[in-house]
Amino acid sequence: MLTNPIIQTDSQLSEYIQRHHDCTIIGFDTEFISEDTYRPELCLIQVNADHDIALIDPYDIADLTPFWQWLTDPSRTILVHACREELRFIFRATNEAPQNLMDIQIAAAFVGLEYPASYGTLTNRLLDISLNKGETRTDWRRRPLTDAQCKYARQDVEYLEPIYNLLLAQLSEMGRTEWLFSELRRQQDHILHQETSPRWRKVSGSGSLNRRGLEIVKQLWLWRDAIAQQSNTPPRRVLRDDLICELARRQSDSLEKLRLIRGMQHRQVQKRIPAIQDTLRQALDTPTQDCPQRQRKSKSPQRTTLSQFLFTAISDYCQRNHMSPGLVTTMTDLRDYLDLNYGHSAPSKKRQPLLSTGWRKDFIEPLVQDILSGRLVAHVTDPTSDQPLSFEPHSAINPNDD
Repeated sequence: MLTNPIIQTDSQLSEYIQRHHDCTIIGFDTEFISEDTYRPELCLIQVNADHDIALIDPYDIADLTPFWQWLTDPSRTILVHACREELRFIFRATNEAPQNLMDIQIAAAFVGLEYPASYGTLTNRLLDISLNKGETRTDWRRRPLTDAQCKYARQDVEYLEPIYNLLLAQLSEMGRTEWLFSELRRQQDHILHQETSPRWRKVSGSGSLNRRGLEIVKQLWLWRDAIAQQSNTPPRRVLRDDLICELARRQSDSLEKLRLIRGMQHRQVQKRIPAIQDTLRQALDTPTQDCPQRQRKSKSPQRTTLSQFLFTAISDYCQRNHMSPGLVTTMTDLRDYLDLNYGHSAPSKKRQPLLSTGWRKDFIEPLVQDILSGRLVAHVTDPTSDQPLSFEPHSAINPNDD
């Protein structure tokens, strides 16, 4: 083990990497703060190679490039838990992602544990170890770090490998290893797509706007994002989503009308009103044919009812087959499936619903098709049971029917 529990110099980091040059399984985690910056601020790195746990202080290391390159070496498997921000840190530093990033949170879902499960839940359920989470709300930017903070940080990588070994053995026995690898790639691709794509359509409240309104949302979002990145400020502090949508609804660059909007009187917004007016003018001058199309989604009562019923059936099936329902599908996925397969418009050739792709197509789509076609029907087997419903072939419930 390291004499100094925190790596604080480039030479110490180099020595650690060299000492574990041949290590093929590495536990990795980070501590970060995201409340008041454009992107999460990396405050601490935890790594476990060959059971040698080290804490790396990014504030003291001049160049972390060798470390990030060490993680992206394809000969290594990188163990993480809920890796969204860890993957982004690696990608921003190297413009690439680890080829073998193993998220134990996703792996646990494939053996029937809840999803998403916390790291503490997994250590407790799989290793019978209870973690001390007393530093959950700590300020990781403050120095020096306390013994309690260091202990908390170290435990976040201490048990990744034993959990991984247990889960991998169960997955192999269940024949789901390839399913896990496929899902890991899909989710990592989704995270990186979000990292590299404008997300203006995610502005809350923009779904009901017309094309001109959507163009205003897009232009204001891009303007806000540039300002937030330049000033290292959370975008909401530049201009809130609700104000963007209100400006999009009013569709005017009039200073008088802008000042009538509640929330525009904030000092930080006031000083940016000229720039907001310029952005609005650009959006208002954009030809209609170049404005974004609305993404129409069905809100019919039958879609909602069917989605709820299907989710109940899928949850029952997953519990009986040791799979987490939360990983398999969401209500949004089910509505997409119904809209694209049973809606008034023809199914899109470019976009397949998630339930019709990959391992989900084999695992769950046949059940969905059987229920929608009436081949399987639900009935109550035991109102006091944890699984009160059963889904049986129609002929078994109605033996007199043809």
